[in-house]
Amino acid sequence: MNIEYGTLYLIPTPLGKNHVNTSIPQHVIDIVHRLDHFAVENIRQSVSFLQWVKHPKEDFELTFYPLSKRTNDLQQQEYITLLMNGIDIGILTDAGCPGVADPGAGLVRKAHHFGIPVEPLTGPASPILALMGSGLGGQKFGFSGYLPMKPTYRDEVMKDLEARSADHGSTEMFMETPHRNIDTFKAALRTLQNETELSVGANLTLDGQIIDTKAVSEWKHTPLPALDKIPAIFSIKAAEKPKVDINRKAVKKKFSR
Repeated sequence: MNIEYGTLYLIPTPLGKNHVNTSIPQHVIDIVHRLDHFAVENIRQSVSFLQWVKHPKEDFELTFYPLSKRTNDLQQQEYITLLMNGIDIGILTDAGCPGVADPGAGLVRKAHHFGIPVEPLTGPASPILALMGSGLGGQKFGFSGYLPMKPTYRDEVMKDLEARSADHGSTEMFMETPHRNIDTFKAALRTLQNETELSVGANLTLDGQIIDTKAVSEWKHTPLPALDKIPAIFSIKAAEKPKVDINRKAVKKKFSR
């Protein structure tokens, strides 16, 4: 008897709690309501989310499996076995989309290896929302997650991201721990070139949302946004380096001899 594999659902959660649901579509909530098994970053946060979406079962009737950067391969293989035995599992992280600046990618990769269906569901992802709202362009972009804590290394990484943006015409994004937002913002103004555009998206989808983009030179003469202790994504776009026509340059060099 062949057992049909379960599906691994990637379930987005709100970036913060509003009284009214403005970010999770009803079809996602319908899927969550029929799931009994969840791989979660934090059980308390996940239970709070399930209560918020009014899951029909009590939390003690559901099964939760830990899924964080500390979850080892052996544990994840146990979850794969459950999926291979026909059990659907939903991944829940603390905020946003699993596998995007959050745990989940490793389990998804294992699921693909074993031919287990994977279904990403629609919902808020702070890097994508920040990119959309920045106006800096999303044809080429990169997200580097958290920058190093040590200021010297942090500033070096910022310069590297600015250089990459200039070389490739890309938008480069990073995030910071909320209590270090202001220090990082000030460091960006000291470190980046005046013509580089710097965007910040904070408290996205929530009350008090901040989305603003200015050249570094403009930010230096503008009161800093109130970023202390709220989640934020920073995006930079450097002035693109002029492209050199290599063939034309070679021809010119040949005939100038």
